[in-house]
Amino acid sequence: MGLSTQIYRCRALKTWVLLWLLTWGVLNAHSVHKNRAEPVSPWFTGPLIAPQGTVVPYGSFEIESYIYFTTNTGTYNAHWQAVTASENFYSLNPQILCFFGLTPWCDLNVIPQCFYNVTSNQHCVQFGDLTVGLDFQLMADDLTPYFPGIKLAIREVFPTGNFENFRPRKLNTDQSGAGTFATQFNLVLYKEFHVARAHWLSTTISAQYTVNTPVEVLGFNTYGGGFGTNGTVLPGNQFQAIISFEYSLTQHWALALDNVYTYTNGTEFFGIPGITFGKSLGGVLATVGSPSSEQISFAPAIEYNVSEHLGIIAGAYVSAFGRNSTMFRSGVVNIEYTY
Repeated sequence: MGLSTQIYRCRALKTWVLLWLLTWGVLNAHSVHKNRAEPVSPWFTGPLIAPQGTVVPYGSFEIESYIYFTTNTGTYNAHWQAVTASENFYSLNPQILCFFGLTPWCDLNVIPQCFYNVTSNQHCVQFGDLTVGLDFQLMADDLTPYFPGIKLAIREVFPTGNFENFRPRKLNTDQSGAGTFATQFNLVLYKEFHVARAHWLSTTISAQYTVNTPVEVLGFNTYGGGFGTNGTVLPGNQFQAIISFEYSLTQHWALALDNVYTYTNGTEFFGIPGITFGKSLGGVLATVGSPSSEQISFAPAIEYNVSEHLGIIAGAYVSAFGRNSTMFRSGVVNIEYTY
């Protein structure tokens, strides 16, 4: 074997080794890129308070079983100061949110609910107001990399709850409704962002405006009143904004946070206000209606998703600041199933 042949074979071996190393590097880089391009799909139960950002498509249904354990501990006065009540008011409020896919871009939702209220050894069970609505997916959340999905919801709240002729000795535990046909318009922006392989950030922005119809009231009622109250209440319209975040720790576990702001216009009354018991003989003039109010509240939560079809989320929903509104703290649990 000549010297030139040995040199040629040596160069060929080096070339082969370099080509093999180059090929291995390319394949390895492709594998890494493939793993990065195919992250673990997120499983989210959904925010605790904010609405879902996408519709339930045709042929599917979704059931969300909520339970609110709420304690009203007082009120916020007109100067944003907390005023503690002498007796707490407790309420257990189960809600069943049923979504049925009608088309790929529209679903029907029905939300029945009931209340079990307790205070000062008085208690009462009542059916609440019934909500029925339609969700419309105006833009899919995955249509573009950065622009959020857009959903529009239009719902009607039917006054199936008890809102008037309360029994004074029940201390408002027999209250479970508002008595108004309320129309809700809700615009929801929703987007998921991939942070790392198993970590996703889900963001939801919800803006809802509720228009209320006049309510004829008798006696003690949701808006105040007393003995002999007879008139018409004009409930104030309401605006609510929610910014919500969900962050997946793993495919099964996630953290969530809802930030809620609510503004309600003042409620007016026309008619005979009636009387209530007081220090003066024969009672005092009853109050019906209320001034405008505001409230800021937060809802941190943790969720566990068994699969992409079944998950549970639990957390606290508490008022932080307010004006002419209720001071409350709630424990909330939701079990969601999608088929």
